[in-house]
Amino acid sequence: MIKNFPFCMKPMAIEQVMSDQDSEDEVDDDIADFEDRRMLDDFVDVSKDEKQLMHLWNSFVRKQRVLADGHVPWACEAFSRLHGRDLVLSPARFWCWRLFMIKLWNHGLLDGCTMNNCNLILERCQDEGSDVVKS
Repeated sequence: MIKNFPFCMKPMAIEQVMSDQDSEDEVDDDIADFEDRRMLDDFVDVSKDEKQLMHLWNSFVRKQRVLADGHVPWACEAFSRLHGRDLVLSPARFWCWRLFMIKLWNHGLLDGCTMNNCNLILERCQDEGSDVVKS
């Protein structure tokens, strides 16, 4: 008997056994996140903030099923909306995100208009944050 097996095996109901559905291709987000963090931890020449941003992006892309180059502009805007508040609270991660967008632009995956839209989203998040601090 294996005691320290990291992922518990659960018995299946007879309906599941006899079903035509196969879950082999399903992605378990918790396991994918664990593997992603473990892989990123192996990088020694990358800062903690860069690793955190990479993990946020990898997780977002996986959950949103960003599969094609043409999806990247939408993904960047959606990522900026979803994580904008957290990004503006951490200046290091904020600049990591901007540098990452520049890398996407250099590779032809992101256009200037979308970069501008993302930066406007982040500026709104900054303004909202400063309004909260003032009141």
